[in-house]
Amino acid sequence: MAQIISINALQFIVDEAVNALRNIDICKKKVVWFGYTAYVDIIQKALISRGLRIHYIIDNDAEKWGMSLEGDLVVFPVDQIVSHYKENAVFLISSRFELEMRLQLSALGVDASEIITLPSREESDAMAQKFLLNKTVGLRKMELREMQLALLELMKVFRDFCEANGLRYFLAGGTLIGAIRHKGFIPWDNDADFYMPANDYRRFIEIFPSEKRYEVVNWEKYSEYPFEFSNIVDNYAITVNCVWYPAKWIQSLGVDVFPLSGFPCEEKAFIEKRRINLALDGKWYRYQDAKGLEIYGLQDFRRDIYDLINDMPFDNSPLVVKTHHLNHKKMWSVPYSVFAESVSVEFEGELFAAPIDYDYYLKHRFGDYMQIPPENEQFVHDFTPFWKKEVR
Repeated sequence: MAQIISINALQFIVDEAVNALRNIDICKKKVVWFGYTAYVDIIQKALISRGLRIHYIIDNDAEKWGMSLEGDLVVFPVDQIVSHYKENAVFLISSRFELEMRLQLSALGVDASEIITLPSREESDAMAQKFLLNKTVGLRKMELREMQLALLELMKVFRDFCEANGLRYFLAGGTLIGAIRHKGFIPWDNDADFYMPANDYRRFIEIFPSEKRYEVVNWEKYSEYPFEFSNIVDNYAITVNCVWYPAKWIQSLGVDVFPLSGFPCEEKAFIEKRRINLALDGKWYRYQDAKGLEIYGLQDFRRDIYDLINDMPFDNSPLVVKTHHLNHKKMWSVPYSVFAESVSVEFEGELFAAPIDYDYYLKHRFGDYMQIPPENEQFVHDFTPFWKKEVR
Protein backbone atom coordinates (compact mmCIF):
# COMPACT_ATOMS: atom_id res chain seq x y z
CA MET A 1 0.00 0.00 0.00
CA ALA A 2 1.36 3.39 -0.98
CA GLN A 3 1.99 6.04 1.62
CA ILE A 4 2.26 9.77 1.02
CA ILE A 5 3.84 12.05 3.61
CA SER A 6 3.26 15.71 2.79
CA ILE A 7 4.28 19.01 4.30
CA ASN A 8 3.28 22.54 3.34
CA ALA A 9 6.31 24.83 3.73
CA LEU A 10 3.97 27.75 4.50
CA GLN A 11 3.17 25.98 7.78
CA PHE A 12 6.50 27.13 9.21
CA ILE A 13 5.69 30.76 8.35
CA VAL A 14 2.13 30.51 9.70
CA ASP A 15 3.29 28.90 12.97
CA GLU A 16 5.84 31.66 13.59
CA ALA A 17 3.26 34.35 12.79
CA VAL A 18 0.72 32.81 15.16
CA ASN A 19 3.30 32.63 17.96
CA ALA A 20 4.31 36.26 17.36
CA LEU A 21 0.75 37.60 17.23
CA ARG A 22 -0.77 35.51 19.99
CA ASN A 23 -0.42 38.22 22.63
CA ILE A 24 -1.32 41.14 20.36
CA ASP A 25 -4.81 42.65 20.42
CA ILE A 26 -5.46 42.91 16.68
CA CYS A 27 -8.57 45.00 17.38
CA LYS A 28 -6.33 47.75 18.73
CA LYS A 29 -3.09 47.20 16.85
CA LYS A 30 -2.66 46.85 13.11
CA VAL A 31 -0.77 43.91 11.62
CA VAL A 32 1.21 44.98 8.55
CA TRP A 33 2.86 42.52 6.16
CA PHE A 34 5.92 44.00 4.45
CA GLY A 35 6.56 42.61 0.96
CA TYR A 36 3.87 41.18 -1.29
CA THR A 37 4.20 37.47 -2.05
CA ALA A 38 2.05 35.11 -4.10
CA TYR A 39 1.11 33.26 -0.92
CA VAL A 40 0.20 36.08 1.46
CA ASP A 41 -3.54 35.65 0.85
CA ILE A 42 -3.21 31.96 1.82
CA ILE A 43 -1.31 32.95 4.95
CA GLN A 44 -4.10 35.44 5.67
CA LYS A 45 -6.74 32.68 5.46
CA ALA A 46 -4.69 30.49 7.81
CA LEU A 47 -4.40 33.36 10.31
CA ILE A 48 -8.11 34.20 10.10
CA SER A 49 -8.88 30.53 10.82
CA ARG A 50 -6.94 31.04 14.08
CA GLY A 51 -8.65 34.30 15.05
CA LEU A 52 -5.84 36.52 13.74
CA ARG A 53 -5.35 38.53 10.58
CA ILE A 54 -3.18 40.84 8.49
CA HIS A 55 -4.65 44.32 8.05
CA TYR A 56 -2.38 45.78 5.38
CA ILE A 57 0.32 44.77 2.92
CA ILE A 58 3.06 47.24 2.05
CA ASP A 59 5.52 46.99 -0.79
CA ASN A 60 8.14 49.15 -2.51
CA ASP A 61 7.04 48.11 -6.01
CA ALA A 62 4.64 50.76 -7.37
CA GLU A 63 3.23 48.26 -9.87
CA LYS A 64 1.80 46.27 -6.96
CA TRP A 65 0.11 49.23 -5.25
CA GLY A 66 -3.64 48.89 -5.31
CA MET A 67 -3.63 45.13 -5.87
CA SER A 68 -6.68 43.61 -4.21
CA LEU A 69 -6.25 40.12 -2.77
CA GLU A 70 -8.46 37.58 -1.07
CA GLY A 71 -8.97 38.18 2.64
CA ASP A 72 -9.75 41.90 2.18
CA LEU A 73 -6.09 42.69 1.55
CA VAL A 74 -4.84 45.63 -0.51
CA VAL A 75 -1.21 46.46 -1.30
CA PHE A 76 -0.13 49.97 -0.21
CA PRO A 77 3.03 52.07 -0.52
CA VAL A 78 5.31 51.65 2.48
CA ASP A 79 5.24 55.34 3.45
CA GLN A 80 1.45 55.58 3.39
CA ILE A 81 0.83 52.90 6.00
CA VAL A 82 3.90 53.60 8.13
CA SER A 83 3.05 57.29 8.44
CA HIS A 84 -0.44 56.42 9.71
CA TYR A 85 0.29 53.44 11.94
CA LYS A 86 3.95 53.31 12.97
CA GLU A 87 2.97 54.00 16.59
CA ASN A 88 0.18 51.44 16.55
CA ALA A 89 1.27 48.50 14.40
CA VAL A 90 3.47 45.45 14.20
CA PHE A 91 5.30 44.68 10.97
CA LEU A 92 5.81 41.13 9.72
CA ILE A 93 8.72 40.36 7.37
CA SER A 94 9.13 37.03 5.54
CA SER A 95 11.83 37.74 2.99
CA ARG A 96 15.46 37.10 2.15
CA PHE A 97 15.74 40.90 2.09
CA GLU A 98 14.78 41.10 5.75
CA LEU A 99 17.81 43.19 6.80
CA GLU A 100 17.19 45.87 4.15
CA MET A 101 13.49 45.98 5.02
CA ARG A 102 14.24 46.38 8.72
CA LEU A 103 16.58 49.26 7.99
CA GLN A 104 13.93 50.93 5.83
CA LEU A 105 11.28 50.67 8.56
CA SER A 106 13.69 51.92 11.18
CA ALA A 107 14.57 54.93 9.01
CA LEU A 108 10.84 55.72 8.86
CA GLY A 109 10.61 55.72 12.66
CA VAL A 110 9.34 52.22 13.38
CA ASP A 111 10.65 50.84 16.67
CA ALA A 112 12.73 47.67 16.26
CA SER A 113 10.56 45.88 18.85
CA GLU A 114 7.57 46.19 16.49
CA ILE A 115 9.32 44.40 13.61
CA ILE A 116 8.84 40.63 13.60
CA THR A 117 10.94 38.34 11.42
CA LEU A 118 9.31 35.21 10.04
CA PRO A 119 11.00 32.44 8.01
CA SER A 120 11.57 33.49 4.42
CA ARG A 121 10.41 31.42 1.46
CA GLU A 122 13.91 29.98 1.15
CA GLU A 123 14.13 29.18 4.87
CA SER A 124 10.70 27.58 5.03
CA ASP A 125 11.53 25.56 1.91
CA ALA A 126 14.69 24.24 3.56
CA MET A 127 12.75 23.45 6.76
CA ALA A 128 10.20 21.42 4.81
CA GLN A 129 12.91 19.50 2.96
CA LYS A 130 14.67 18.74 6.24
CA PHE A 131 11.40 17.45 7.71
CA LEU A 132 10.99 15.01 4.83
CA LEU A 133 14.61 13.90 4.67
CA ASN A 134 14.42 13.01 8.36
CA LYS A 135 11.82 10.39 7.33
CA THR A 136 14.43 8.66 5.15
CA VAL A 137 17.02 8.03 7.85
CA GLY A 138 18.34 4.48 7.51
CA LEU A 139 17.19 4.06 3.89
CA ARG A 140 19.66 3.56 1.04
CA LYS A 141 19.73 6.30 -1.57
CA MET A 142 19.53 5.23 -5.22
CA GLU A 143 22.11 6.19 -7.79
CA LEU A 144 20.75 7.72 -11.01
CA ARG A 145 21.18 4.62 -13.17
CA GLU A 146 19.69 2.48 -10.43
CA MET A 147 16.66 4.75 -10.38
CA GLN A 148 16.35 4.61 -14.16
CA LEU A 149 16.34 0.80 -14.11
CA ALA A 150 13.69 0.78 -11.37
CA LEU A 151 11.59 3.14 -13.52
CA LEU A 152 12.12 0.83 -16.51
CA GLU A 153 10.61 -2.06 -14.54
CA LEU A 154 7.59 0.12 -13.81
CA MET A 155 7.33 1.07 -17.47
CA LYS A 156 7.26 -2.62 -18.41
CA VAL A 157 4.56 -3.36 -15.82
CA PHE A 158 2.48 -0.49 -17.22
CA ARG A 159 3.04 -1.52 -20.86
CA ASP A 160 2.19 -5.17 -20.23
CA PHE A 161 -0.98 -4.26 -18.34
CA CYS A 162 -2.13 -1.90 -21.08
CA GLU A 163 -1.48 -4.44 -23.83
CA ALA A 164 -3.26 -7.19 -21.90
CA ASN A 165 -6.32 -4.98 -21.39
CA GLY A 166 -6.54 -3.26 -24.77
CA LEU A 167 -5.58 0.17 -23.43
CA ARG A 168 -3.85 2.75 -25.63
CA TYR A 169 -0.74 4.51 -24.34
CA PHE A 170 2.21 6.48 -25.73
CA LEU A 171 5.72 7.35 -24.56
CA ALA A 172 5.77 11.07 -23.77
CA GLY A 173 8.04 14.09 -23.37
CA GLY A 174 11.66 13.45 -22.47
CA THR A 175 11.05 9.71 -22.29
CA LEU A 176 10.06 9.72 -25.96
CA ILE A 177 13.07 11.91 -26.82
CA GLY A 178 15.23 9.35 -25.01
CA ALA A 179 13.74 6.53 -27.08
CA ILE A 180 14.36 8.28 -30.40
CA ARG A 181 17.69 9.95 -29.64
CA HIS A 182 19.32 7.47 -27.20
CA LYS A 183 17.19 4.32 -27.52
CA GLY A 184 16.72 4.59 -23.76
CA PHE A 185 16.79 7.16 -20.99
CA ILE A 186 18.29 10.56 -21.67
CA PRO A 187 21.54 10.07 -19.71
CA TRP A 188 20.71 12.65 -17.02
CA ASP A 189 16.93 12.07 -16.87
CA ASN A 190 15.33 10.87 -13.63
CA ASP A 191 11.69 10.33 -14.53
CA ALA A 192 9.48 8.59 -17.11
CA ASP A 193 6.24 9.76 -18.71
CA PHE A 194 3.34 8.22 -20.62
CA TYR A 195 0.23 9.65 -22.26
CA MET A 196 -3.13 7.90 -22.48
CA PRO A 197 -6.35 8.99 -24.22
CA ALA A 198 -8.62 10.20 -21.42
CA ASN A 199 -11.14 7.35 -21.76
CA ASP A 200 -8.37 4.73 -21.67
CA TYR A 201 -6.81 6.61 -18.74
CA ARG A 202 -10.06 6.44 -16.74
CA ARG A 203 -10.37 2.72 -17.34
CA PHE A 204 -6.71 2.19 -16.44
CA ILE A 205 -7.01 3.82 -13.00
CA GLU A 206 -10.25 1.94 -12.35
CA ILE A 207 -9.06 -1.58 -13.19
CA PHE A 208 -5.35 -1.61 -12.31
CA PRO A 209 -5.09 -3.95 -9.28
CA SER A 210 -3.89 -2.67 -5.92
CA GLU A 211 -1.09 -5.09 -5.23
CA LYS A 212 1.53 -5.14 -2.52
CA ARG A 213 4.28 -3.76 -4.74
CA TYR A 214 2.69 -2.00 -7.74
CA GLU A 215 -0.38 0.24 -7.74
CA VAL A 216 -1.86 3.41 -9.19
CA VAL A 217 -1.57 6.54 -7.08
CA ASN A 218 -3.65 9.63 -7.81
CA TRP A 219 -5.64 12.36 -6.07
CA GLU A 220 -8.81 10.27 -6.05
CA LYS A 221 -7.24 7.42 -4.06
CA TYR A 222 -4.82 9.47 -1.97
CA SER A 223 -5.94 12.97 -1.06
CA GLU A 224 -2.39 14.07 -0.29
CA TYR A 225 -1.25 13.39 -3.86
CA PRO A 226 -1.11 16.84 -5.49
CA PHE A 227 -1.30 16.38 -9.26
CA GLU A 228 -4.13 16.03 -11.77
CA PHE A 229 -2.44 13.05 -13.41
CA SER A 230 -1.63 9.59 -11.97
CA ASN A 231 1.47 7.60 -11.09
CA ILE A 232 2.02 3.88 -11.42
CA VAL A 233 4.31 3.24 -8.46
CA ASP A 234 6.72 0.76 -6.93
CA ASN A 235 6.04 0.61 -3.19
CA TYR A 236 9.48 -0.87 -2.53
CA ALA A 237 11.05 2.54 -3.22
CA ILE A 238 10.25 6.16 -2.37
CA THR A 239 11.15 9.61 -3.64
CA VAL A 240 11.39 12.88 -1.74
CA ASN A 241 9.66 15.35 -4.06
CA CYS A 242 10.60 19.01 -3.86
CA VAL A 243 9.51 20.05 -7.35
CA TRP A 244 7.54 23.10 -6.30
CA TYR A 245 6.89 25.49 -3.45
CA PRO A 246 5.19 25.30 -0.98
CA ALA A 247 4.11 21.64 -1.37
CA LYS A 248 6.69 18.96 -0.55
CA TRP A 249 6.02 15.27 -0.16
CA ILE A 250 7.34 11.71 -0.04
CA GLN A 251 5.68 9.05 -2.17
CA SER A 252 6.43 5.70 -3.74
CA LEU A 253 8.71 5.79 -6.79
CA GLY A 254 6.47 6.39 -9.78
CA VAL A 255 6.07 6.80 -13.53
CA ASP A 256 3.78 9.64 -14.64
CA VAL A 257 0.65 8.83 -16.64
CA PHE A 258 -1.04 11.87 -18.23
CA PRO A 259 -4.53 11.94 -19.79
CA LEU A 260 -4.90 13.35 -23.29
CA SER A 261 -8.11 15.13 -24.24
CA GLY A 262 -9.55 16.84 -27.30
CA PHE A 263 -9.39 20.56 -27.97
CA PRO A 264 -11.16 22.84 -30.46
CA CYS A 265 -9.20 24.25 -33.40
CA GLU A 266 -11.40 27.24 -34.38
CA GLU A 267 -9.48 30.29 -33.13
CA LYS A 268 -12.15 31.87 -30.92
CA ALA A 269 -13.14 28.53 -29.34
CA PHE A 270 -9.46 27.60 -28.87
CA ILE A 271 -8.66 30.85 -27.04
CA GLU A 272 -11.75 30.61 -24.84
CA LYS A 273 -11.15 26.96 -23.94
CA ARG A 274 -7.53 27.68 -23.12
CA ARG A 275 -8.52 30.66 -20.95
CA ILE A 276 -11.01 28.57 -18.99
CA ASN A 277 -8.62 25.66 -18.58
CA LEU A 278 -5.82 27.95 -17.43
CA ALA A 279 -8.11 29.38 -14.75
CA LEU A 280 -9.19 25.91 -13.64
CA ASP A 281 -5.60 24.66 -13.55
CA GLY A 282 -4.65 27.66 -11.42
CA LYS A 283 -7.54 26.98 -9.08
CA TRP A 284 -6.33 23.38 -8.64
CA TYR A 285 -2.87 24.50 -7.55
CA ARG A 286 -4.12 27.28 -5.31
CA TYR A 287 -6.04 24.59 -3.45
CA GLN A 288 -2.88 22.50 -3.20
CA ASP A 289 -0.92 25.53 -1.95
CA ALA A 290 -3.40 25.94 0.92
CA LYS A 291 -3.76 22.27 1.88
CA GLY A 292 -2.45 21.23 5.27
CA LEU A 293 -2.77 24.70 6.83
CA GLU A 294 -6.07 23.97 8.63
CA ILE A 295 -7.89 26.74 6.80
CA TYR A 296 -11.53 26.93 7.77
CA GLY A 297 -13.94 26.33 4.88
CA LEU A 298 -11.28 25.34 2.32
CA GLN A 299 -13.25 23.88 -0.60
CA ASP A 300 -12.05 20.88 -2.59
CA PHE A 301 -13.26 21.35 -6.18
CA ARG A 302 -10.79 18.92 -7.77
CA ARG A 303 -13.44 16.60 -9.21
CA ASP A 304 -15.24 19.50 -10.90
CA ILE A 305 -11.96 20.91 -12.20
CA TYR A 306 -10.82 17.58 -13.63
CA ASP A 307 -14.15 16.95 -15.36
CA LEU A 308 -14.33 20.46 -16.86
CA ILE A 309 -10.74 20.43 -18.13
CA ASN A 310 -11.20 17.00 -19.73
CA ASP A 311 -14.68 17.62 -21.14
CA MET A 312 -13.80 17.20 -24.83
CA PRO A 313 -13.29 13.60 -26.02
CA PHE A 314 -9.91 12.54 -27.36
CA ASP A 315 -11.09 10.50 -30.33
CA ASN A 316 -11.73 12.37 -33.57
CA SER A 317 -11.28 15.81 -32.01
CA PRO A 318 -9.51 18.32 -34.26
CA LEU A 319 -6.68 18.79 -31.76
CA VAL A 320 -5.17 16.83 -28.87
CA VAL A 321 -3.68 18.36 -25.70
CA LYS A 322 -2.22 17.28 -22.39
CA THR A 323 -4.61 18.83 -19.90
CA HIS A 324 -2.14 19.22 -17.04
CA HIS A 325 -0.09 22.39 -16.42
CA LEU A 326 -1.90 24.28 -19.16
CA ASN A 327 0.08 27.47 -18.75
CA HIS A 328 0.96 29.55 -21.79
CA LYS A 329 4.58 28.38 -21.91
CA LYS A 330 3.94 24.65 -21.44
CA MET A 331 0.69 24.22 -23.34
CA TRP A 332 0.90 22.36 -26.61
CA SER A 333 -1.70 21.10 -29.06
CA VAL A 334 -1.27 18.89 -32.11
CA PRO A 335 -3.66 17.47 -34.73
CA TYR A 336 -5.51 14.34 -33.67
CA SER A 337 -3.79 12.44 -36.49
CA VAL A 338 -0.48 12.66 -34.57
CA PHE A 339 -1.89 10.36 -31.88
CA ALA A 340 -4.51 8.49 -33.94
CA GLU A 341 -2.32 5.39 -34.01
CA SER A 342 0.88 4.13 -32.43
CA VAL A 343 4.20 2.78 -33.60
CA SER A 344 6.70 0.67 -31.64
CA VAL A 345 10.03 2.25 -30.67
CA GLU A 346 12.99 0.84 -28.79
CA PHE A 347 13.69 1.94 -25.22
CA GLU A 348 16.40 0.25 -23.13
CA GLY A 349 16.13 -2.93 -25.22
CA GLU A 350 12.33 -3.07 -24.89
CA LEU A 351 9.57 -2.00 -27.29
CA PHE A 352 7.03 0.65 -26.28
CA ALA A 353 4.27 2.49 -28.12
CA ALA A 354 4.90 6.00 -29.44
CA PRO A 355 2.51 8.31 -31.33
CA ILE A 356 2.46 7.50 -35.03
CA ASP A 357 3.76 10.97 -35.92
CA TYR A 358 6.16 11.35 -32.99
CA ASP A 359 8.45 13.55 -35.09
CA TYR A 360 5.71 16.19 -35.49
CA TYR A 361 4.91 16.09 -31.77
CA LEU A 362 8.52 16.32 -30.65
CA LYS A 363 9.44 19.12 -33.06
CA HIS A 364 6.32 21.03 -32.06
CA ARG A 365 7.16 20.75 -28.36
CA PHE A 366 10.95 20.79 -28.31
CA GLY A 367 12.23 22.04 -31.66
CA ASP A 368 15.40 20.21 -32.75
CA TYR A 369 14.98 17.36 -30.27
CA MET A 370 17.90 15.40 -31.74
CA GLN A 371 20.31 18.12 -30.62
CA ILE A 372 21.73 17.41 -27.14
CA PRO A 373 21.29 20.56 -25.02
CA PRO A 374 24.25 22.19 -23.25
CA GLU A 375 24.90 20.98 -19.72
CA ASN A 376 23.32 24.06 -18.10
CA GLU A 377 20.04 23.30 -19.90
CA GLN A 378 19.85 19.61 -19.02
CA PHE A 379 16.73 19.51 -16.83
CA VAL A 380 16.56 17.16 -13.84
CA HIS A 381 13.58 16.88 -11.51
CA ASP A 382 14.12 17.64 -7.82
CA PHE A 383 13.59 14.02 -6.75
CA THR A 384 15.68 12.11 -4.22
CA PRO A 385 15.03 8.33 -4.45
CA PHE A 386 15.54 5.70 -1.74
CA TRP A 387 14.92 1.98 -1.44
CA LYS A 388 12.39 1.12 1.25
CA LYS A 389 12.92 -2.58 0.67
CA GLU A 390 15.96 -4.00 -1.04
CA VAL A 391 15.19 -6.03 -4.17
CA ARG A 392 17.45 -9.00 -4.80
